[in-house]
Amino acid sequence: MANGQKTWCIANPLSSDSELAANIEFACSQLDCRLIEPDGPCFEPDTQMHHASYVMNLYYQTYGRHLANCDFRHSGVVSLTDPSYGNCTFQSGGALAEQEPSGTWCVAKPGTSDDLLQQNINFACNQVDCGPTHSGGACFYPTTLINHASYAMNLYYQTTGRKKSSCDFRETGLLVSNDPSYGNCAYQYSHD
Repeated sequence: MANGQKTWCIANPLSSDSELAANIEFACSQLDCRLIEPDGPCFEPDTQMHHASYVMNLYYQTYGRHLANCDFRHSGVVSLTDPSYGNCTFQSGGALAEQEPSGTWCVAKPGTSDDLLQQNINFACNQVDCGPTHSGGACFYPTTLINHASYAMNLYYQTTGRKKSSCDFRETGLLVSNDPSYGNCAYQYSHD
């Protein structure tokens, strides 16, 4: 990651709705969250993932872009790609306050439609081995499209030289600096 790289905090696509609801409640107890209320520019799509990503980023930016301000009990990840969409603009104040991590992984952008997630899975899995996301595989659970797409998109990104364009997926991919691996599900990482 280049020094001075802008960063955002988003909800980890693997987070549960209950974790995200707790993050929204925590952040909104300290910040103005009107933009995710009905008629606000960040209300639609009306999902915990979208709302949590917006307020988690607001918290992260407001309190100085420290890794700890994007942890949210391991349900936040630092994004190197602007997660803004439509009329919903995610604030960015600059780079991480700490020493910047050297690793990058590709995950699906929170709120991507199921149709696009499935298209991303189909595309990536035609190029790489997505066996771990199949029944009995280490990355099968949780059995959500965003989980399976994130694994497949990252594997494609890592095996095609970690080029930013390899994580675009029609603007539905995000580069993150936190390893999204969990349990026995290891997200591949290739060193430069």
